[in-house]
Amino acid sequence: MKLPSMIKGWLNTNTTPERLLENYVSTGDKQYLSLLVEQFNLSLYHYLYSLTDKETAEDSLQSTWLKVMKVRSTTNNHSNVKSWLYTIARNTLIDELRRQQKWQWQAFTEHEFDTCSLAKNIEINNRLEAFNLAISELPFYQREAIIFQQEGFSVIEIAQLTNESFETVKSRLRYARNNLKEMLGIQS
Repeated sequence: MKLPSMIKGWLNTNTTPERLLENYVSTGDKQYLSLLVEQFNLSLYHYLYSLTDKETAEDSLQSTWLKVMKVRSTTNNHSNVKSWLYTIARNTLIDELRRQQKWQWQAFTEHEFDTCSLAKNIEINNRLEAFNLAISELPFYQREAIIFQQEGFSVIEIAQLTNESFETVKSRLRYARNNLKEMLGIQS
């Protein structure tokens, strides 16, 4: 009887992301890096693409993996490789947006977007398309927090990834949910 690949991973402790990174750093064997890429490339791309356009997401993803390739020691004790990878991806994306001069520096006010014109644009039958459009209309920090939450990170983990306080992240998530409800016309 063959075991599903996920169950095989449970039985083999050498395939944890932390072990793969440790093995890559100690041996330089690209096989370990390939396994890390296989595990996280798609979810990192989804995260980056959710925050920006396709080309910028692809460039940022490639730069992220190049930075990972240059890691020469595990002195930083990457106890959670997933969080570490998302942090690198996030910082790389922010650097790229700054380089392209597309970075949003202004503070967000609650009704900065025009809900009337957004409501006209959201005359789409498909709810997923409407939701994705609404997500793309959120300010960067709110969009980032919601996307991290969709990727399975807890509020504490999001705070660590973004180097923000727990309360700041909670506020961003609350504002994002409220703005999404308003943009999608959902009654509380």
